[in-house]
Amino acid sequence: MEIDIKELTAKAFFSYVGPAFPLWWERNKTKFVLPSLNRIGAALLNGQPYFQMLKVQDLKSGEIFDFPNEPLITLSLTKTIVETATVGKERRGTVKEYICTEDYQLTIKGLCMNEDPERREEYPTKQVQTLQRLFEINNRLEVLSNPFLALFGIKSIVLKDIQWEEMAGEQGLQKYSITAVSDNDFYADQNEKKRVLS
Repeated sequence: MEIDIKELTAKAFFSYVGPAFPLWWERNKTKFVLPSLNRIGAALLNGQPYFQMLKVQDLKSGEIFDFPNEPLITLSLTKTIVETATVGKERRGTVKEYICTEDYQLTIKGLCMNEDPERREEYPTKQVQTLQRLFEINNRLEVLSNPFLALFGIKSIVLKDIQWEEMAGEQGLQKYSITAVSDNDFYADQNEKKRVLS
């Protein structure tokens, strides 16, 4: 039996059930279709997630990790803005002062599942252990392969949180959700940057 891992992941995270009303579905079906990278600009405006291969490397040990079964990746970005109230009963609103743009916030959601069809009912211990070992790395990870993250200039990430979610009645599957932040090289001044890069 052939299994569509993307369909399984979508069902696991979105609990999708087909609509009962055909006319409603005709008007709304685009909201439930995962976007293609061919129309990446329009899809990003809708804040939709992407299935993408994700490969990272621990720069200290050199070990390379593949996230199993093309996880869903979502991004968000926040600015820090200080709002100061204005004085006077005739004045309205606040004065806004831009401080900085924060790191990208990433959510990586996926499914662990045995790739061998004869072992599909067994718990995916190896993939779960690999992700747990990856999470235990306490330094940044270099992104080796992911066109979606490359589009935003994200070259390295730091993992912050991991959740192993329940899979009632699915002993051969394990949902996971990881939150991470982008990480950039920081230079105190231009002279230090030149020293580090030369």
